[in-house]
Amino acid sequence: MFFISIISIQLAIYIFLNRKKIFLPGFLGFAISLSIYSFFYSLEITASSLELMKLYTSVEYLGVLSIPAFWIIMAVRYTNREKIIKRKFYIKLFFIPVFLMILNFTNEYHHLFYKDYSYNIVYFLHIADLTPGFFYYVGVIYVNLCFFIGNILYVYNFFRESTLYKKRSFIILITSFIPWVGYWMYMLNIMSVRIDIVPISLAILCLFYAYALFNSNIFGTIALARKTVFNDITDAIILLDSENILIEVNKKAEQIFNIESNLIIGKNSNEVFKEYNQLLSKIDDNKTGIFNIEIDIREEIHYFQGTIYSLKNSKNAGKIIILADNTEQMKLNKKLEYYATMDILTGVYNKNYFHEIAADKLQECFKLNNPVSLILFDLDKFKDVNDNYGHLAGDIVLEKAIEACKAVLDERYYIGRYGGEEFVILLNDTIFETAFEIAENIRAAIEKMKILYDGTTINITSSFGVFSCYEKKDFKILLKNADMALYKAKKTGRNRVCGNNDLVC
Repeated sequence: MFFISIISIQLAIYIFLNRKKIFLPGFLGFAISLSIYSFFYSLEITASSLELMKLYTSVEYLGVLSIPAFWIIMAVRYTNREKIIKRKFYIKLFFIPVFLMILNFTNEYHHLFYKDYSYNIVYFLHIADLTPGFFYYVGVIYVNLCFFIGNILYVYNFFRESTLYKKRSFIILITSFIPWVGYWMYMLNIMSVRIDIVPISLAILCLFYAYALFNSNIFGTIALARKTVFNDITDAIILLDSENILIEVNKKAEQIFNIESNLIIGKNSNEVFKEYNQLLSKIDDNKTGIFNIEIDIREEIHYFQGTIYSLKNSKNAGKIIILADNTEQMKLNKKLEYYATMDILTGVYNKNYFHEIAADKLQECFKLNNPVSLILFDLDKFKDVNDNYGHLAGDIVLEKAIEACKAVLDERYYIGRYGGEEFVILLNDTIFETAFEIAENIRAAIEKMKILYDGTTINITSSFGVFSCYEKKDFKILLKNADMALYKAKKTGRNRVCGNNDLVC
């Protein structure tokens, strides 16, 4: 027992000096508690009087009752449940040990911890013979409950652990039962002499942990940080071998693709990701680099920037895929792009962007010798609407007018807002007669509108100018001719369509 106390205190010193490299909170306290337990137990069984035995027993319980608390801390931290470790957690965890220690030290005044204390001499050793009190059993329950909870955490962690860390978790799981062996050997009187061998079983556990620290880095900061980062990183990580067989995925990947690692490990990526063609094409390309994909997650499109890295050494080869959720940035970009190209009120192209589109479409049409038509229209006496009903009513009238316009047009046509109440329509591959008919249909649709605003019905009409051509012309020329036709429509009474036909048949 004395030797165990020396080993455990040396281990505690080592842990303290290397605390920045060892990621197992609670282990230092565990080792110190074991040292107190074994040292004072060795003094207890060799004490020269009953009074000294009682004193040593009381101090011994500082270690006995602290070990279960530190055991819980170790289990919680190793199984990545640090979120529950707060100040209240420590208070609750150490309340019973502190309370029982006080009862043990003051037992002579109340005998609540043990009713009677005597000893037997066996092979020159003083073996305590206690008559337990009520709170002695409370201590027994507390110790067993703490170790049981710790074991349950290790068991749960093993079954939930990713394949990458399964072996390590299994070793920790098996060794976590070592203290139970010593405890039940002592409680069931298996030993011929009733000596407490629990410190021995705890020492074996500590020696294993010491070996793990010195050789396998099983509790090293780097090893556990790697595990924590792999599971808790906000990016999805997928590991594949050279045949595109799933080796491992982290928790984020499980959430995104609605999969469970323990069910898909060992399967081909074509089977696991069969619903995600964009991802599969990148996997099958066998190329490293950056790519962008869209993934439907619970009926909502998410945008990801992916990176593929090649993994290769003398024995193994494969690839790692990292997917970073870029949805918010893409949504922001699309919103900025919309604001830069669209008229916010009416939802049609703004003047500047319409010029860009028109220039491109004109080039395409003239290259194929296709006709191009342009319609320019505005709402008649729109200023009267603003003056009589207010600008909010004016905005509603503009929105309704464009709704009527879009209902007549199809996707081949492009609409832009050219001024306050003035709009322009570019018609690809459309001859004059067709363009004129479309303009007339839009005019009629606008005239039929009955816009209800603040209890009043607002009626509005519109005037149109149409120009069509085959020959290559600058957009400004098309716009000028359409404007001349619009001016003619306004001058001859409004609410009509006029046109200039420059078609070469």
